[in-house]
Amino acid sequence: MTIQKMTGNQENATAGNGTPPLDTPSASIGDRLKALMWRLLLARESTLAGVVLLLVVYLSFASPYFMTPGNMTVVGRQIGLALIISVGMTFVILIGGIDLSVGSAVALVSVLTGEFMVILGLPPAVSIILAIASGALIGVVNGTINAYVGIPSFVVTLGMLAVARGLSLGITSGSTISGFPPEFLYLGQGSFLNIPIPVWIAAVVALGAHFVLTQTTFGRHVYFVGSNEEAAKLSGIQVRRIKVTVFVISASLAALSAVLETSRLSVGQPAAGNGYELLAIGAAVIGGASLFGGVGGILGTALGTSLLLLIQNALILLGISAYWQQVFSGVIIVAAVALNMWRKKRN
Repeated sequence: MTIQKMTGNQENATAGNGTPPLDTPSASIGDRLKALMWRLLLARESTLAGVVLLLVVYLSFASPYFMTPGNMTVVGRQIGLALIISVGMTFVILIGGIDLSVGSAVALVSVLTGEFMVILGLPPAVSIILAIASGALIGVVNGTINAYVGIPSFVVTLGMLAVARGLSLGITSGSTISGFPPEFLYLGQGSFLNIPIPVWIAAVVALGAHFVLTQTTFGRHVYFVGSNEEAAKLSGIQVRRIKVTVFVISASLAALSAVLETSRLSVGQPAAGNGYELLAIGAAVIGGASLFGGVGGILGTALGTSLLLLIQNALILLGISAYWQQVFSGVIIVAAVALNMWRKKRN
């Protein structure tokens, strides 16, 4: 595209969204900085960050318990555990898929962690590795069936949801497993520099995922597959391999969250992970990810996760019945999906 020289009046013209042009050769440094600031302010992540900040300010005045160290620690752990799962879900959504099995994967891995560590008496490190590997195997099954058999991810993971939950109940006969060693419990209950360990782990996972999606060939291929799968195939991208890898990432991160949650609660339980799939999907969509694939990012997912967990905490602190909490969460998720579809039609 040829860039024509602009007149004095044209140089002062703004882009269609009211921001000065960044790519004109004659634009001054001031214009460029102004345009950059406008783009940051108009970005979806900036709007979502503002909503999260306003919610924090409101809760600080609405409840005397919100900013207490105890509540902040609880909320931090909850956000960290949910973010790990949501990051994996973001990868799946970016390729235009969905993973409904993450909640059941959490339950199964929680039970297997107890079986390996308590029942079989394996060392904590070995038990954790085996538990996460078991979760990764769930992803291999999901991804292989979706990529090579051609069954839609919704159907495949819905079936895995039932299988994994049934296995967790069958292995334990519905009972819980306790008696974990203290060094394992430290992962979910301990802190470093007054910040819960799960928060540190979630931060590492999110930063690593952001780097992969924005700075690696694999990340670009993920976006390409989600944007246009047929074009990706014609470009020589190994679409099937990308799909399998993405589902393995999702299941492995769900398994990691399951290990941390088992450590936090001191018990392996087949009832763990109920509703986590909806939370993860909602966090990614609220953060700007498109259910049609090809659009989204880790920063938005992190903000979406924080918003959902802060709302849950707010409902508890404000004395709203737990029965109504799911209603609020469901309405927010549906509204986010509707907004997502409106954006797509508008574009």
